[in-house]
Amino acid sequence: MCRILLAVGNGYRMRPLVEALIKASKDDPYKAARGRGNQHKDGWGYVLVSNGSIIHYKSSKPIFEDEEANNLLEKLPDFGVLILHSRAASQGKVNSFNAQPFSYASPHGYQLYFMHNGDLLKELLLEGLKLPKDKYEEVSDSYLAGLYLSLFIGSTSDEDIVERLALLKPTVRTSLNTGGILVTPGGEVKAFGTAYMSEEYLDDPLSKNYMRIMSFYSADLFAMMSSTLELYTFIPLDEVENGTAFVVSVNLEEEKFDVRKYGLSIEDITSP
Repeated sequence: MCRILLAVGNGYRMRPLVEALIKASKDDPYKAARGRGNQHKDGWGYVLVSNGSIIHYKSSKPIFEDEEANNLLEKLPDFGVLILHSRAASQGKVNSFNAQPFSYASPHGYQLYFMHNGDLLKELLLEGLKLPKDKYEEVSDSYLAGLYLSLFIGSTSDEDIVERLALLKPTVRTSLNTGGILVTPGGEVKAFGTAYMSEEYLDDPLSKNYMRIMSFYSADLFAMMSSTLELYTFIPLDEVENGTAFVVSVNLEEEKFDVRKYGLSIEDITSP
């Protein structure tokens, strides 16, 4: 399982959270407490969207050993959208392909960038996508989840985004903690994130502590992130309720964003 950060708003305000993710990837006490080692070292990547620019970077190196991590800190814009992922592999080969975020050209007319933290039932995803198992043995479950979203999120509406995220819940083995960005040719930008872990882990303090998602919301920054980042920042964070989805409309030209919160279920998508 991995460490993730979704941030929308002022780049200078994002910087401490990016630094916290780098530190959390090198030494994660919550991961170590579960007996799984203390590092997230199986690759990393980011997508940074600002007015007139989209940067997508992936590497099989650990984030804490890659000079590009320092470069990212210098690239953070006055205003933009960032998704950042540091991998601890559970499924799929350790290489730059399986490093996240992933990128998909949707047939519905947008570009999707997607990251995921958790473990999914890969067989169910392959079955639902009608894909042969033998051709995807070295591909991560997260890649298939993003492929599903790119094929079946039919528009950039909140309802379509949340509905398809909710329909992934039956495939969850551990957690469906996600972050994503949709960009259209016309310049529409939407970001989304989810916080969800299987019910069985809510009763396991060590697992729950590790899988929790935290958030920060102010006038100039909205962010969702993995729990370990709370150990490496003085920014006050709030724990996100399990089963929550956020959708964020982003206006890059006017440097504005609007955040909407939903329950991660079909019944809740009409009630932000």
